[in-house]
Amino acid sequence: MGRIPELLNYKQKGKDMNEFAKVPPKEKLAYCFGDPALTLMYTMTTTLLIYFYTNVVGISAGSVGMIMLVSRVFDGVSDVIMGTIIDRTHSKYGKARIWILRLAVPYALAAVFLFTMPGLGDMGKVIYAFVTYNIMNTVVYTAISQPFHALGSLMSRDRRERDVICNIRMILSITASMVITAFTLPLINKLAVVIQNEQAAWIIVTAVYAAVSVFVLINTYITCTERVQTAQKVKENIPFLKALKATVTNPYFLIALGLMLFYTVYQIIIGTDLTYYCQYVLNDVDLVMPLSAAEKIATIAGIALLPRILPRFGKRSLICAGCLVGIAGQLIFLLNITSVPLGIVTCIMRGIGIAPFYGVQYSLPSDAIEYGHWKTGMRIEGLMFSSMSMGQKAGSGFTSAIMGAVLSMAAFDGLKATAAEQAPAAIEAIKSFYLYVPIGIWLIMFLIAACYRLDRKYDRMMGELMARDQEA
Repeated sequence: MGRIPELLNYKQKGKDMNEFAKVPPKEKLAYCFGDPALTLMYTMTTTLLIYFYTNVVGISAGSVGMIMLVSRVFDGVSDVIMGTIIDRTHSKYGKARIWILRLAVPYALAAVFLFTMPGLGDMGKVIYAFVTYNIMNTVVYTAISQPFHALGSLMSRDRRERDVICNIRMILSITASMVITAFTLPLINKLAVVIQNEQAAWIIVTAVYAAVSVFVLINTYITCTERVQTAQKVKENIPFLKALKATVTNPYFLIALGLMLFYTVYQIIIGTDLTYYCQYVLNDVDLVMPLSAAEKIATIAGIALLPRILPRFGKRSLICAGCLVGIAGQLIFLLNITSVPLGIVTCIMRGIGIAPFYGVQYSLPSDAIEYGHWKTGMRIEGLMFSSMSMGQKAGSGFTSAIMGAVLSMAAFDGLKATAAEQAPAAIEAIKSFYLYVPIGIWLIMFLIAACYRLDRKYDRMMGELMARDQEA
């Protein structure tokens, strides 16, 4: 087993190890396709797992909710632990790459076990679901996703290269999410009819997805190179509290975290409430697909334009402009909140509006890492990316809990099929979440992005860092 990393390291020999080197296209793609490999199983566990638990193996919705809620606590802690482990890794195969190789197969096996529910009683199923869910999400997914995020900042210190890598990665990620969401359940259902076994169909499809993910992630390890060796050259383990202080006092980390947090809140609210809005306000739940697709396709198109316009306008201006486009889209829909054409226009404008942030969300922490290195002399890749993830998960958990509480207080009943059957307060809550809350979120994101001042001084900062490195 110890020889495998060396055998698979053959593509690293003779590579340009200049920290500011241009990343070859093949290497960019090898990294960026790693995101769909992670998205493949992450989407399964976030969009289809609850359905599997409740509708396939018969676990109660209340038990599933408790599993998810308790697991969030463990998940947040594991992010920070893994971030610290990455920062203290000094392998000859890199700080991040080696963990992707080590965890690729366990990641696939954990995914398959997640959907392999044995014939246990009600309590046995709950216990099995809790254990396998936490093995998959709290342990294995965290342990492989955090190094993957960090790897993007270690391939080059050239800001333009990082931005392009992030743009390609996000296009592939959102495309993979759309495809998996649209086709996985129909594929499972067709296979179940053929083999006359519904759970076996879930296991087979998951196993195929997992196998594909393993090969893609191993190729990421083989092809990608950690050129940024600044932190590796000094094999010093920064004390956790010192690293934590440097992280939470870094203004650009806080800006990236704030934007990620409120984007997650926006995503959860729109993603959750869209179905309710279509069913109870637009009176057609089948409108979810075209409205959702309109927003995601617009986001993909917007991200595709970023490599051309980002160097000219900078992250701050584009994210702020995107927030204003998003607000305008919401205001247009208020002219007629039951108009489907206006709803599609709003979704397109929201998709365009979120594209600047979505396309650079993982290069913002990289900028913060460089700023922290310039300001304090410490590079803290792992803890910074893991703290971003922890904030994202916290935002997701709290938003879902608050939405559930508000709808519950408004007497919302999911078994009621039409607006006429729902309590008026429930309909008003659904409207407020979809129409007005996003305006507030866009405004907060605008104010946070307006504080980002690195665009103008980034090149000067990097010049000083390069001079320091040469002196050292």
